Amino acid sequence: MNKTFLLLTLTACLQLSAQSHAKNWHLQYNSKDTNYGIGLIDGLNKFQIPTSASGIPLEAKPIVVAVIDDGIDIKHPDLQNNIWVNTKEIPGNAVDDDHNGYIDDINGWDFLGNLANDIEFDNFESTRLLRDAREKFKSKDLSKLSKAEKAEYKQYLKMEKQYQKDYAAAQEDYDIMKFLEKMSNALLSELDSSNISYQNLLKFDPKSVDAKMGYSMVVSFCKEGMTPKEVFKGIREDYEKAFDKLYYHLNIDFDSRKQIGDNYEDAKSLGYGNQNVMGPDSKHGSHVAGIIAATRDNRLGIDGIAPKVKIMCLRVVPNGDERDKDVAHAIRYAVDNGAKIINMSFGKSVSYNAAIVRDAIRYAESKNVLMVHAAGNEHSNNDDQIFYPSAQYQKDSFCKTWIEVGASDRNQAPADFSNYGNATVDVFAPGVQIYSTVSNSTYDAYDGTSMASPVVAGIAALIWSYYPNLTAVQVKQIIESSVVKPEAKFIKPGKKRKKTTYKKLCKTAGIVNAENALKAAASFK
Repeated sequence: MNKTFLLLTLTACLQLSAQSHAKNWHLQYNSKDTNYGIGLIDGLNKFQIPTSASGIPLEAKPIVVAVIDDGIDIKHPDLQNNIWVNTKEIPGNAVDDDHNGYIDDINGWDFLGNLANDIEFDNFESTRLLRDAREKFKSKDLSKLSKAEKAEYKQYLKMEKQYQKDYAAAQEDYDIMKFLEKMSNALLSELDSSNISYQNLLKFDPKSVDAKMGYSMVVSFCKEGMTPKEVFKGIREDYEKAFDKLYYHLNIDFDSRKQIGDNYEDAKSLGYGNQNVMGPDSKHGSHVAGIIAATRDNRLGIDGIAPKVKIMCLRVVPNGDERDKDVAHAIRYAVDNGAKIINMSFGKSVSYNAAIVRDAIRYAESKNVLMVHAAGNEHSNNDDQIFYPSAQYQKDSFCKTWIEVGASDRNQAPADFSNYGNATVDVFAPGVQIYSTVSNSTYDAYDGTSMASPVVAGIAALIWSYYPNLTAVQVKQIIESSVVKPEAKFIKPGKKRKKTTYKKLCKTAGIVNAENALKAAASFK
């Protein structure tokens, strides 16, 4: 049982932090309370709205922000008024009225399906690449390989070895979480409610052996500051993640793309997807959208960052790794249909067709579109390995309208999970316990660079709405030049727990700040 409890400690405690965070902490900046958000509230209170030549205050202009993600709850009461609508398309007539290649694309497009169904799960990219390699070499005469094929075969063997290692670890994790789930469910079956307090739990006398084991487990974590509800939720979520990893992400025999009917080898072909931008699971995308655009001052769950934003919904990210073809098409769709900003809170360490995505990024850059991307959650150095999609065209050539974002916490420290890189990551932004909209018209707090990226996208939209004549390069420059640069040393993300400074974590050596950015935009020349 020692290993079991060790795993639970590593997983549940990371996900369910016992520290309490205010719902909108990331919008504030108060050094006395060690609440280092982006200073939006003070910034807006002090902000002098730009005026026309005759002195009349100018209204903020609507900015379209494309959110490329797993889907968005377009019916959420805190989002529904801020969803982009394609006014050139007539809803439900099964005709491509605006001739953009997509039929009835009213709020965006779902690239993970067809007219009959939607895909929820997919493999990791590494699993897909290994499947292709196995197919290629299974009938090859290894004694007659060309020099190029020998190099490929060597890489294939390396991939195979890593896969076997990853699969064995995933199987072990799943077996452990399956056991914990069984104990947890046994206890739940004897409790009157999963919302039981810790005090009442201590008075409870479980009957079955499994329930008693579950009881000991839950109580031990409650002693660390978690509530019983948080422990039950953490066990369930970790079990589901372990199941998904083993049976979908690493399952070499599972290939969801066949359900779509798309010729994936043809990177430019369209004709697939549908209008269901919500998809089967839109928690992540809804959370991202809410950070940017949840309706302000409506007395509902949260306030978004930008006052006048329309969210274009592009569903590309499954439970698993996104596909390059879908990402490329989504970027081009966003550009061609009026998005000024594209938020991409996803990524992977290997790529099937990085070239097609780079071409789409170049296209967006040429059309004055700002792209904001999450740096990843593997607490690794992106300078050492490319995290796709990437702003890097060649060794020393980068997209000029791209912002790569790491995650910080309310104490200004880099999040322990955040990727970093003083050559590849531009800025950091709040990304720990960010409370926002999720699916089914509800709210939740998430951690991740996925949350930090839309914080930056929201600041960009705020700036552009009041200063629409700025270019994407200038908006990027304003955000990056106005960061707060902590002087203290912090624990570097990763296992070694060494101290470092932001100078070694990102190009700007700082964390974005909306108040500073608004001031910089007002005086920008």
